[in-house]
Formats: sequence, structure tokens, C-alpha cells
Amino acid sequence: MVPHPPPSNDRIDDQLSLTPSGKEVPTALSMMADSMASMIQRARQDLESVDQRARQDLERVDQRARKDLERVDQRARADLERVDQRARADLERVDQRARKDVKLLDQRARADHERLRRD
Repeated sequence: MVPHPPPSNDRIDDQLSLTPSGKEVPTALSMMADSMASMIQRARQDLESVDQRARQDLERVDQRARKDLERVDQRARADLERVDQRARADLERVDQRARKDVKLLDQRARADHERLRRD
């Protein structure tokens, strides 16, 4: 029984693997390249996921804004209708008062004219 295995003279950098092109590459370098490729792939997937969520969020915000704008538009139209009705009512009252004043002035003018004719 050997308490410790004999030290290997082969370090991980010295171990070689073959690339798809058939070239020999140290295993550590190959593992590092695989790790970097994997990280890049995950980053792309994360970016796509974030982009998709951002688009969904933007769509929700856009829909809410459209609904809010529609509500504001409806309120503004209702307010405008009320203002228009009030203005029409006020105009009607002013017109009636003016007609009464004209009638009264006409009566006074006729009375004054009659008095002047008699005098």
C-alpha cells in the first residue's frame, strides 16, 4: 500500500488535446477556451433574455400610457362639454338681460319722446 501516489511529472499545462483542426493544444488552454466560449454563450442568452424582458416591459408601459391618455382625453372632452354648456347658458342669460334692457330703454325713449312732443 502506497500512502501517497508518486508525483506526476505531467502538469496540466503539459497535457495535450487535439483541436477540430487536428492541432495539439495544451489541455489547460483548451479548457480555458471552452470556458470562455461557454461564458460568451451564457452572456448572449442573458442579453437576449434581458432584451426580451425589456421589450415586454416597454409594451406594458406603452399600453398603460395609451389607457391613461384615453382616460385623460375622455375627461378633457367631458370637461369641455360642461364648459361649453355653461358658456351657452351664460350667453343665453346675457342675451335675455340685454333684450330686457333694450326693451326698457326703448320704452323710456318713447316716453321721453312723448313728453318732449307734449311740451
